[in-house]
Amino acid sequence: MAKPGAYVLKLTRDREALFHEALEDREMFAEAVPSFPHARGAPLVCFILNSRGRISHIANGRRGVNAGTFQSRLNLSDIEPFQTKLTAQDIIEGVPARNRKVVEERFKHGGLLTPKAFEEVVDLVARLAPETAPSIDRFTKATRRRLATLDRSAREALGAQKESVATAMLLAGIERSPLQEWVLRDDEAPGSFLDGLKQSRQREDEMIIRDMADVPGYDFIRRVPKASAALFVDEESGTRLTVVLANRLPLEEQTGTDLIYYNETFKSFILVQYKAMENDKAEGAVFRFPEKQLSEEIARMDAFVTEINKLQEEGTIDDFRLNNEPFFLKFCPRIQFDPDSSGVTKGMYVPLSYWKRLADHDGMVGPRGGRRLAYSNVRRYFDNSSFASMVKGAWIGTVVSQSSVIERWMKEVIETGRAIAFAVKTDDKPDDDNASITVRPDLDTGLFIEASDEEPQFIVMKN
Repeated sequence: MAKPGAYVLKLTRDREALFHEALEDREMFAEAVPSFPHARGAPLVCFILNSRGRISHIANGRRGVNAGTFQSRLNLSDIEPFQTKLTAQDIIEGVPARNRKVVEERFKHGGLLTPKAFEEVVDLVARLAPETAPSIDRFTKATRRRLATLDRSAREALGAQKESVATAMLLAGIERSPLQEWVLRDDEAPGSFLDGLKQSRQREDEMIIRDMADVPGYDFIRRVPKASAALFVDEESGTRLTVVLANRLPLEEQTGTDLIYYNETFKSFILVQYKAMENDKAEGAVFRFPEKQLSEEIARMDAFVTEINKLQEEGTIDDFRLNNEPFFLKFCPRIQFDPDSSGVTKGMYVPLSYWKRLADHDGMVGPRGGRRLAYSNVRRYFDNSSFASMVKGAWIGTVVSQSSVIERWMKEVIETGRAIAFAVKTDDKPDDDNASITVRPDLDTGLFIEASDEEPQFIVMKN
């Protein structure tokens, strides 16, 4: 798991002047510092000391490439000024004596705080400078203590929801660092992962509601009651990603999948079922089968495919696919909820038709006669990057005529909150009547995600 940390950057008078110039010009700053060990993907809080020994700013840091022999580049972003007057001496005198020596060393000369010193400094700064709460509250002992009280089911749910959001951001090309700003704000389990993001607090803002209503394809979900929402914006590309957690959607039972991706630009759906791999001493991780649940899920996928295959492509350029098979299985380690990470769980994406061949292959037989999938015998698969590239370009997935019927069916499911049988008429021309509607009681949960701008737009639903 990604371990957060803190770095004290002490500026000379000359560098301090350049620092302020950089803030006015680009709101970012980089400094060459002595090499220090810290994972590039892990959160790094940076305290900036001016030449007079006062903490002038707080920022998000990231260890960059080597800046010279035994030196690293320290990149600073989201730089905020301190309103409370705090000096290095205030911090040194304020921390417990057991960590005072290392804290004194870092606040006098700069450098990376030890994990224990990091905890003490963060708690002290959060108490003395309340304006820093948005930046460091999630690292305080009180927040960590609340997180530790969550039961296993709550943590698993948060992990699955975070994985969905992170994957959607990967597909849309959105920077995932905002996911590291997640914080548990009270002692009760959050209703969704989105509730811990600062973006979710904007959902009642009238401007954002109006913007969300103008996103193509979004109108059919804005009537969903009791929905949590978050808006992510990529400042460089202008791409917006709207995430809505809509409760009580029965999509998994009907499709046999956990996630549904929709590339709205090219009208293509991809549906993914996650399967957890178990630790194995010899192979690292394996998925053992046959598994009753997977067999039932595949049966639902096959029924779904039977229906959409009644609709053929119309030969347009947007219809072109390398393969129009929409179903994939993702085999990966069990998802762990790590609020400090913005990564997507590594794993293997396997097309459903390829899985069916693998399942019957002799190479799947283990030393004790059981069947198992591992990295050593899968032979071919898509990793996160290659899968994202294929989905983003709509090189795989349903064709336009199939997607139009699926989209209409999903609108009905989302609007009514009820399971609706998916069926396609056998007439040649698809129209609005092609998806028959048979309502039966069955309620579950779903996650809807959509990205918009010039980049392809996506929808993800998660049960």
